[in-house]
Amino acid sequence: MRLALLSDIHGNLEALGAVVGEGRARGVDAWVCLGDIVGYGANPQACLHAVQELTDEVVLGNHDAAAIGQTDLAYFNSYARRAAEWTAEQLGESERRYLASLPFVLQRDDAFFVHAEPRQPSRWGYVHDRAEAKKALDAIEQRFCFVGHSHCPFVCIERNGGMELLPKGPQAIQPLSRYLANIGSVGQPRDGNAQACFALWDQAAETLELVRCPYDITTTQHKIITAGLPPALAERLALGH
Repeated sequence: MRLALLSDIHGNLEALGAVVGEGRARGVDAWVCLGDIVGYGANPQACLHAVQELTDEVVLGNHDAAAIGQTDLAYFNSYARRAAEWTAEQLGESERRYLASLPFVLQRDDAFFVHAEPRQPSRWGYVHDRAEAKKALDAIEQRFCFVGHSHCPFVCIERNGGMELLPKGPQAIQPLSRYLANIGSVGQPRDGNAQACFALWDQAAETLELVRCPYDITTTQHKIITAGLPPALAERLALGH
């Protein structure tokens, strides 16, 4: 089984299309989405429909919740708040019902999936580093934990009582060890790399990889500007932050 994990699409249809194409080229069998399908980008409806066609395994993200009035916008910055308000105006009743139906977490065999962090998923806390990754793993029983939300991808392994940050590239899964993967962002990376990011977990080969792929940033930027969204949301895409 080759499982692809994607998160933080943020209404970026071009990035989503690139990720799905790359996943299919790599023989992906199934997909899990860790939320924030909408927010920031100019194609919330199209991205929602694409995810619905791709998989039934989807968790709620904070921008998804914001678009349907389930999260207070007070802690959003001005750009995120404007985008959330705009996104809410674009969604129809069926899309609102879909987002409202999404759970905060999913558990599948020996894996735990959440948008933010597993201890209090509805509070939208971040997993930025090894210390936070350790707390996240300590909060669950599963061997693998997959998160998004920060838009900064990394993979940690827990062994010998501590957490180690793994280098880039495909990683062979070690027997008896536990893993946390922050799978980054499809539609708005913030790690200095503008390419879309997703994770590929090959359960047969026992490998885990963070995959980057290019997409048509210029078209996405043009859509954001044309929609009347804050220009900064377009500009940041080319910078990867």
